[in-house]
Amino acid sequence: MSRDFTRSLLSAIARFSHDEHGISAIVVAVALPGLIGFGALGAETGLWYSIKLHNQSAADAAAISAAYQVIAGKTNVTNDLTPAASAAAAQNGYSGTSPVVIYPYSDSTVRSGIAVTLQQTQPALLASMFLSGVTIATKAVAVIEVLDHPCILALSTSGTDVEVGAASALDLSNCSVAANSTSRSSINIQDSTGSITAATLVTPGEISLQGNAIDPAAPPSEFILSSQPMIGARSTADPYAGTLTHTFLATGMPTTGSCKSSTTRNVKTYSKANCVIAGLSIKTGQTVVLIPGTYWITGNLTIGSSGILKCPTCDNVKGVTIILIAHKNKIGYVSMASNATLNLNAPSSGPFAGLVFAQDSSGLPNGTTYTSTYSTLSMALGATLNGLVYFPNSSITVEGSTSATGSKCLLLVVDTVTFNGTFNLETSGCASAGLTNLPTINTVALAE
Repeated sequence: MSRDFTRSLLSAIARFSHDEHGISAIVVAVALPGLIGFGALGAETGLWYSIKLHNQSAADAAAISAAYQVIAGKTNVTNDLTPAASAAAAQNGYSGTSPVVIYPYSDSTVRSGIAVTLQQTQPALLASMFLSGVTIATKAVAVIEVLDHPCILALSTSGTDVEVGAASALDLSNCSVAANSTSRSSINIQDSTGSITAATLVTPGEISLQGNAIDPAAPPSEFILSSQPMIGARSTADPYAGTLTHTFLATGMPTTGSCKSSTTRNVKTYSKANCVIAGLSIKTGQTVVLIPGTYWITGNLTIGSSGILKCPTCDNVKGVTIILIAHKNKIGYVSMASNATLNLNAPSSGPFAGLVFAQDSSGLPNGTTYTSTYSTLSMALGATLNGLVYFPNSSITVEGSTSATGSKCLLLVVDTVTFNGTFNLETSGCASAGLTNLPTINTVALAE
């Protein structure tokens, strides 16, 4: 019997060893933890990829925000750029560590940019059997690009900066208008008989027709623009504020003596330049002739009706610079009656290259005030002016008709300006006129 039992046991073991029923269940049981782990890793990888895409948008916004800080002149990485990048990233849903900002940033693609890197540590959940977590890094690089060089820069931060009067036409086909006012009428055309032709208009405020804000996406026909105007934009910096100081404008100014002139009939001729004029008053119908050089005026410049101020020997190389310089704590102004004429070119070289008219404005002696912060340029048909007109603390009214001549450079930097007449301004020839540092309308683009 024990022999039969042994034979039966061995037979049962043999049958069991060859039995394949249920083998799949065993394989699945063995492989199931791995299958679940890989499935979890795939699902969680998709989540991480989704977070990376979301953070890329935050990085883009952060880089753009930091770049606009640079445009505004705020370039300190710790105090300016990082806080701006952090705020923009947070507004776009980023909740990781503080952004890493590099400025200036360069690589094989970008020569000078602003790079922002975001890093967010994401713990593993379903995939925790394989790793504890991952660091999701995203990077964006923004660059600052020049959109245009305006030929009118109005610096006042309130009220109407640029006004075009009735039946007046402002032709800036190859340049733009930049107005730093936050007013809803920062740039305004008084009525439907006025017009502005320009590359674009840029202001932190709004643009209006008859005081009513326009839709920049569909400007009325009085605005003839190559590109859609930009409202709510950043202010445009005055590139001359740190250079055209009182000290600089007084460079070469004689401390004694004055300009010598002679008068024949109704024509006064100055035979020597680089001198001081104690107030220049041109009578009605009188002509004043200048020679190339610099003239410092320690009072007002007034020109009566049909008066003429010109430099017939000036050209695209030799020219005139007129500076209303601070004297005895006073700075003069310009007043031109109707039908007066200016025919002046700025010099293309020397300390005042590209500068035709300037009113002392920065780094002034203590106690200095303006005789008036309002000036008028009223010019007869055919008047020409070439160069930078720099009156950053004064309002200017330009009446009549004038245009750039020669190398085609007529740039106004003023507090506010009103145009009554027909005017053509240009900046395309400013480099050849000696004016290389122009106001710049910048924009930001993503490079990486």
